[in-house]
Amino acid sequence: MSNPVLLIADPNISRLTALLRRCEDHHGVTVLGAATPGEAYVLLESHLPRRVAVAAEFAESIEFDALADILTMIDAQVVIYGQMRRPAGGYPVHSSPEQMLSRLFGGLQPARPAASAPPRAAEAVQPSTDPVGGVVLLGSSTGGITALETVLGSFRSDCPPTLIVQHIRPGFADGLVRRLDQLLKPRVVAAEDGAPLRRGVVYLVAAADRHLGFVLRGGPKIRLIPGAPVSGHRPSVDMLFTDGAALADRLDVRAALLTGMGADGAQGMCALRRAGAHTIAQDRDSSVVWGMPRVAIEMGGAAEVLSLSRIGPALLSREAVRQRRLS
Repeated sequence: MSNPVLLIADPNISRLTALLRRCEDHHGVTVLGAATPGEAYVLLESHLPRRVAVAAEFAESIEFDALADILTMIDAQVVIYGQMRRPAGGYPVHSSPEQMLSRLFGGLQPARPAASAPPRAAEAVQPSTDPVGGVVLLGSSTGGITALETVLGSFRSDCPPTLIVQHIRPGFADGLVRRLDQLLKPRVVAAEDGAPLRRGVVYLVAAADRHLGFVLRGGPKIRLIPGAPVSGHRPSVDMLFTDGAALADRLDVRAALLTGMGADGAQGMCALRRAGAHTIAQDRDSSVVWGMPRVAIEMGGAAEVLSLSRIGPALLSREAVRQRRLS
């Protein structure tokens, strides 16, 4: 049984630091801190905390309203501490951090002690200048941050260039790029128009007004595409997958469609499979929301349906097969 998670969101860095230090004595409870809405969004999706404590200043911001849907989706217990100057939206309010901590830790029962692996240090790697050979395309939405961490956690530092569309609120993508870059062996960068595709680099589109794609003219490179939302989203997974389908006869393309609400990516995955790319959809049991992959499966776009833990190795196993054939 894993430790229960408490997230504290407070824009006052000094107060947040002091609260996190006070929580260090509560063994068996994982306590995380967020000083910005972007940090809070990433931690909410990646850790699914059971309890969330929010400073009044944070709770009164417009950005906090934007997080309400994910708080509801993960069924987190939310408490606010400090002096609210407007209605608290039905959340309980405690006048002081002390009352908040007493309330939360009274309801958080520590898990049984369990051996855990030490956190993996981020590797400083230089992206390879070898021919890319192939590309990996990933699309995800609700629950996708955790899913991406799992899939990419199996990627080596010399993995094929990997392009990602993750549905995320504007302004939060840069924080996700930084988090993934700290956690993973490959470099993780925000996709830039015209940037060459390199092995050992993961490209995540952070521009909320552009779609992500790639071209082969003059060597494989990123393209950021202006335009209206596609399949209800910008950036759209369908746009990325459609670009991949157009190039699948000249490049080894592998794609996975992960957890998410709606149908974005399903039509693009069908186009990829028709073009000869290998396609994988996440299964129902391991998905937070089995929407996008379900539609792709129903439309015949998925060559394989795999649990989340198997998707990363499956994508890389095709790379190993290709390398053996070339040797």
